[in-house]
Amino acid sequence: MQNLYVTPSEPHGLGQLCWRHKKKILAVWLAGMALTLAYLSFAPRMYQSEAKLFVRLGRESVSLDPTATTGQMVSIAESRESEVHAVEELLASRLLAERVVDKFGPNVILEKPVKQDDGFSPSKMLSGLDEYNLNPLRVYSLRDKAVKSLRKSLGVASTNKTSIVTVSYESEDPKLSRDVIEAVLESARHEHLQTHRTHGSQEFFVEQSALLRENLTELEEQLRDLKTTSGLPDLAVQRTLKLELIDSLRADLVRAKAEQVAAEAELANRRRDLTAAPAMIVSERATGLPQTASQSLREKLYDLEVTEQGLSAKFTPDHPHLVHIRGQLDEARRVYEQEESPDQVTLGVNRTFQEAELAVQERQAALSASAARTKSLEASIASVQQELKNINDSELQIRRLEREIDLAQTNYRKYAENLEEARINQELENAKISSLNVMQPPTISETPVSPQPIVTLMVGFVLSSFAAVGTALASQHRTRPRRMDPLAGSNGSVTPSHASPVVDLARRGEATPSNPR
Repeated sequence: MQNLYVTPSEPHGLGQLCWRHKKKILAVWLAGMALTLAYLSFAPRMYQSEAKLFVRLGRESVSLDPTATTGQMVSIAESRESEVHAVEELLASRLLAERVVDKFGPNVILEKPVKQDDGFSPSKMLSGLDEYNLNPLRVYSLRDKAVKSLRKSLGVASTNKTSIVTVSYESEDPKLSRDVIEAVLESARHEHLQTHRTHGSQEFFVEQSALLRENLTELEEQLRDLKTTSGLPDLAVQRTLKLELIDSLRADLVRAKAEQVAAEAELANRRRDLTAAPAMIVSERATGLPQTASQSLREKLYDLEVTEQGLSAKFTPDHPHLVHIRGQLDEARRVYEQEESPDQVTLGVNRTFQEAELAVQERQAALSASAARTKSLEASIASVQQELKNINDSELQIRRLEREIDLAQTNYRKYAENLEEARINQELENAKISSLNVMQPPTISETPVSPQPIVTLMVGFVLSSFAAVGTALASQHRTRPRRMDPLAGSNGSVTPSHASPVVDLARRGEATPSNPR
């Protein structure tokens, strides 16, 4: 029977496929390995320098800047991991990269020789696109390019739960790698000190300390002048003495007022006695002195009485002569009764009155002295009370000045201590003393870290093998033949009634017998 296929059947399995396209696979594999060997031969050798930093507990991490201690402090718990992470960020910062680039120069970092401007370069050919920012070869800044290259080649990593930070750098020159790491570490230590220091703190504390010192000196001078003008070396002793003096004066005043009251009462009694007693009294009296008018009248009256008795014995009561005598007798009696008999009286000074008057004068003098003493004591008490008030006022002023001086001393001492801390920080910064210690100095190794021959060959072998197999699969896919139906017409159509059952099985994808009948 005639065969239904134009070409023989397709090879089965990967082995048959590789054997069929063995020349192509061998050529592709040899080409891949050749490229790998060429890469190993011409690729630049990269050398790595590595250093390790130990972030220890230092003044920067356990102490505050002096400006942070001038007010109320709030404790903030900061873990060691955050501090180590901050050091990592500092090492990988653009600032350090720019400083290193400025130190070595962009050409050294890029490891490219300085090209002479020969007037022709691809970038210049496309310089017309610079205005539109479409020139892919334009280099805006060689420094920025060097900074970017340095940050790309610089590696910073830390080990978990340790205070060690590893810094590495790769370049084509091992000495350059070491020098770059040294420059990075030096700049990092400097910036670490700068970061943990508040700029201008020392100048601020110098100025504030000078102002506080002047204020303290002025207050001390005011206190000295106040003590000098008040003349009170010890206010407590002076106040105690004044209080004791006031108590003594008040006691004397009470006694003086009592004596004054007693003197006034005694003086009133003395004056009453003096008023009642006569100033002069009769010391001698003589009566019945002869040849006085009263004595003559008495004798005349006696003669008339004798005559009246003689006539009354001779005549009747209404006798004119008797009546006349009796009239004369009555007139003489009336005159005698009106006539006082003069007595000889001798007057003398009343001793009682004299003593009473002397006592009154003495009491009056004592009363005046007592009143003057009372006024003097009252004036003394008022004066001492005023002095006590002055002492209290001076004490109040002195205490206020002492309180201001204590506060000024406290503030001055605090700012002086902060000034000393700021000065210490400045000196530490000047001396480049930091808590970042170099645990391992930058290494220099003559063994390149890339490319690695064994790893590169293994990768090239695997990639070449995959490329060779892929080439065989692609070739098989392109050279796969078309299956033709022998019963098809010229236009490739098949008559259903005359179709072979073998062709039907092939169209349905079923397996056809190896030896069809």
